[in-house]
Amino acid sequence: MSELSELTLQVSPREKTGRNACNSIRNAGKIPVILYGKDLNKPYSVDGKETRMLLRRASGTSSLFRLLGKDGEDELVLIKDLQKDQIKDKILHIDFIQVTRGEDLQTKVPLVILGEASGVKNEGGILEVLANEIEIKCRPSKLPSQIDLDISALDLGSNLQIRDLADIDGVTFMDSPEMMLVSCVGSASGRSDAEEDDGSADVEDAEEHEGSEGESEETKEGE
Repeated sequence: MSELSELTLQVSPREKTGRNACNSIRNAGKIPVILYGKDLNKPYSVDGKETRMLLRRASGTSSLFRLLGKDGEDELVLIKDLQKDQIKDKILHIDFIQVTRGEDLQTKVPLVILGEASGVKNEGGILEVLANEIEIKCRPSKLPSQIDLDISALDLGSNLQIRDLADIDGVTFMDSPEMMLVSCVGSASGRSDAEEDDGSADVEDAEEHEGSEGESEETKEGE
């Protein structure tokens, strides 16, 4: 739990909810948050500066956080939803979901692509990323911050699936082993040539069609 305790936030209970109350909390430099659980729905506030610093230290919103309160609150949580003002780059609201210690949790973690595919580097292919997150199941203490996928050996026309991920102790991948994560497809120049070929073929077909129509009309007139 030492690693988890580093991602610790102090929470303060709040009695008032609603837009006006939330705006007042934000004006005071705090962020309104809600903690959800099986039988739990509690509104709190957290310090805005402290939260932003913690999120920069964490590996995204998939990391486990520990909420501590003056009334003895000590909850292990995941971020369920984070609302931001993209223009002002401000966090407006956070929903936390309770995690029970000692029980498996099921969540999604980021998929991180490592290396450069051989098919891209040597054969001019294009890398298509088909998944950005991986759904897993594990104990809270085993939760990885990310899932790494080395694509260096990926050739043109090949793909990598869930089955190609390295095993992680205590972690179960929830999606089908055949689920594709990345693929290396034909080059942009190849697609362009194919489109041009298709286009010229269409023109030739159209010209032949018009020619055959013209011949049939001349035949009819001759008759």
